[in-house]
Amino acid sequence: MKLKIIILALLTFIGVSAQDNPKDKLVETETRIINVMKDGEMVEKKIMVKTVETQDVKTDPAYKGTIDAPRVFPKAEVEKIIYIDSDNDPFYDSKSKIAYYKKDNKYYNFKINTYGFDILNSETDAIEGKARFTNNSDVYLMSMNGYNGIGYFEDDSFVIEFYDDNGVLIIENFESRKN
Repeated sequence: MKLKIIILALLTFIGVSAQDNPKDKLVETETRIINVMKDGEMVEKKIMVKTVETQDVKTDPAYKGTIDAPRVFPKAEVEKIIYIDSDNDPFYDSKSKIAYYKKDNKYYNFKINTYGFDILNSETDAIEGKARFTNNSDVYLMSMNGYNGIGYFEDDSFVIEFYDDNGVLIIENFESRKN
């Protein structure tokens, strides 16, 4: 019996240590029921907000190859998914995903929709820009703050390129907001 326990513990250890990119993951789920007036009738809607925070598990590279290397804490990625149930069945009817980005010390929410995504000011929830899908899945058509251009994701950032009134190419960068 002891041999079986030792073998099971050894196999478990080997399986855990064989992970290529281990991550800490924290999932918080909040469900609320709200009443909404629709066509003169009070309708009950259920909303579930799921917040997923992931962080790579890493050790200090200066201690590479040592046994008790201290852990370093890289920035965490936060993603919020909103589910809405408009009727009384057990299934959610729609899903919306929000990613967080930072530019010039201002925070923005990228809220996915059927045409691409909206860029919202995280303080006021006002839409400050729109990104629309194109035939090239890597590039979006952008309209934001009075200018039009293209946008694309690159190295955990969203990059917008547009020309100003003088014909100069302007490149703006939204960094992935990580805690």
